Amino acid sequence: MRETPISTCEKSFLLDALWEGKRLDGRGTLETRDLEIVYGLDWGSVQVTLGNTRVLAQVSCQVVEPTYTRPNNGILNINVELTSLAAPKFEGLRNSEDGVEIGRLLERTLKESKCVDLESLCIVAEEKVWEIRLDIHILNHEGNMFDAASIAGLCALCHFRRPDVTLKGDVVTIHPLSDRDPVPLGIQHHPVTTMFGLFEFPGGETLYVIDPSRIEEEAMLGKMVLGVNGYREMCTLHLAGQVLVDKKMILRLANIAAEKSRKSVDKIKESLKKDEESRKSKISRGYAAKIRSDSLLHSSAAKSSFDFGRVVPLARAVINNNMTDESMIMKTETSGDDDIVHVANEEMEQDGNDSGSEESDVEVTSVMSKKQILDSKVTEKIDIVDSDSEEEETVTLVNV
Repeated sequence: MRETPISTCEKSFLLDALWEGKRLDGRGTLETRDLEIVYGLDWGSVQVTLGNTRVLAQVSCQVVEPTYTRPNNGILNINVELTSLAAPKFEGLRNSEDGVEIGRLLERTLKESKCVDLESLCIVAEEKVWEIRLDIHILNHEGNMFDAASIAGLCALCHFRRPDVTLKGDVVTIHPLSDRDPVPLGIQHHPVTTMFGLFEFPGGETLYVIDPSRIEEEAMLGKMVLGVNGYREMCTLHLAGQVLVDKKMILRLANIAAEKSRKSVDKIKESLKKDEESRKSKISRGYAAKIRSDSLLHSSAAKSSFDFGRVVPLARAVINNNMTDESMIMKTETSGDDDIVHVANEEMEQDGNDSGSEESDVEVTSVMSKKQILDSKVTEKIDIVDSDSEEEETVTLVNV
């Protein structure tokens, strides 16, 4: 399936924005996208996200015979897979030009630069060596697959652990991970690639941007990929396109790539250290834990226990200490012609049949007659005159 190419209007708008020093995603010309590294539960499994570009890398190993040219060295194979899952233009079951280009670039960056110590992978000279296979899958293509693939491959190689091997005479014993701790690979340096998109304007001037997006890759006329390790050593130089590049620009881009590679290597080492600490502490990790932590429904609050058996005693204590006015009761006694009202608290009532003592625990708070109570409830008096009898009657409004 072929993708719809970028239109002339979109390309003109993009070039005009770049000429003014602006990019469509709001970044500067020398500003990269956010890098995120997540390690899986298995050794050598890592997922790298560069902006919206997502790459999955997995490392595996097996014991094979060495090559005739290098009988004392192990073997490192790199395989890059591009499917229609990453972009509609990639067709499955067939190597595309982009996949071949990325594979060759990674071989020069990781293999030919001697990033991995292949001599340490030898078990028996000229007989048995370890073969390390690095599989890289592009899950989503949103520009700059070179940098995402190189970082994913380097992280997977640094994170991988091979089984331990013992040699007694001619007998080779490969110990499973449950018997002995696995052995890490010998990583001599950490090369990381940096991609620059090159644009040429009608006046002949060349403009470059770092970490181009997919729409910028479709509009650019050339690209330059520089592989630099943490020691500012050049490992790879890849130039493609129809743009003329002078020596001063190459030196300028090399310095920018060296600074960017140093920051990327520091972040890779920090991510490896965090993964090692999480494995020792046995906390949740892996791809599933990362998805749960990024979910909107996830709560990072610490768990706490609550004893419901203490609710009833505490509630009773609060009720006893905070009595409201509703606990006041009204009792009416008849004494002669008027009713005497005694207002007392319910807690101050004494039992009906006590030990016969004349003293009482009940305290009278106020004594009011019936007339006084009715007068206190009167809010307003209205005089009504009857026109027939011409006699005045007084009506009292009382609140019931």
